[in-house]
Amino acid sequence: MAGPMPEAVRTVVVGAGTMGVRVALRCARSGIETSLVARDLDRARNALREAAAEVEDAPAAEAVRVTTALDAVAHASVVYEAIPEALGRKQTLLAEIEAFVGDEVPLVSGTSSFFPDALGFDLEFPQRVFVAHFVHPVTLVALAEIVEPADPDPSARATFEAWIAAAGLRPLRLATPLPGFIVNRLQFALLREALHIVERGGATAAEVDAVMRFGLGPRWTATGPIESIALGGKGTFADVARAVVPSLDARPDVPLLGLDEGRPAEAGPDRAPALRARLRAYQAAAEIAASRER
Repeated sequence: MAGPMPEAVRTVVVGAGTMGVRVALRCARSGIETSLVARDLDRARNALREAAAEVEDAPAAEAVRVTTALDAVAHASVVYEAIPEALGRKQTLLAEIEAFVGDEVPLVSGTSSFFPDALGFDLEFPQRVFVAHFVHPVTLVALAEIVEPADPDPSARATFEAWIAAAGLRPLRLATPLPGFIVNRLQFALLREALHIVERGGATAAEVDAVMRFGLGPRWTATGPIESIALGGKGTFADVARAVVPSLDARPDVPLLGLDEGRPAEAGPDRAPALRARLRAYQAAAEIAASRER
């Protein structure tokens, strides 16, 4: 995956959680000079090595410079914020970062909850705040949901776009973003109904997961849900919808998410084999998607 180092998009990732580590790793694998700002150096380095093992690329982990010093952003062309989803914390961090970087350096957030104008509300130059929401594991999944500020700085925007391209990401620009953007809206609509089925005793969690792995998952990998309507027939879909939709869960919360960290107890897989299977599935799905574009 690595190539010539794109010096123009030298990147600093702030936040060494699940996503931040993998964003840093993806950048390093793309040949981008990358630093990771973490609170705990040893934990961050171990997380990098574990993420690199998922994609069998140990040298990429070693290529990421890890530091606890926020002033590392001073030499960045792009700063990517990857801390937890709390607007106040993000606003405070971005204001701290702004004190170290040039006026046209794009500040990119991985949020899927907040829009750029809210994130940059307290900044002197809010027009250089962008959102790039990735799908885990970003080391393999190339989709980036992009939201721009109302009046983006042209120079910051050009650098941001160069960074997206250099990291090999596929941008999906959301002109009118909704809360959760697209990925999480689809994910949680499906998750709510999946847990509703389990709650009502319609199937076990393992059976619901099997339906996705062997049924809907392969179908949507090839066509997506809306394209499936054309293939299956609009009339047929309309008839089924009239029978099914009134019985779907429409509650404003997901009650079973309060149990066992969001999974019904009987589902709990052996994590390592499940993770390897998911990585293989993502790789296969990406190959199918790419083949359709050729």
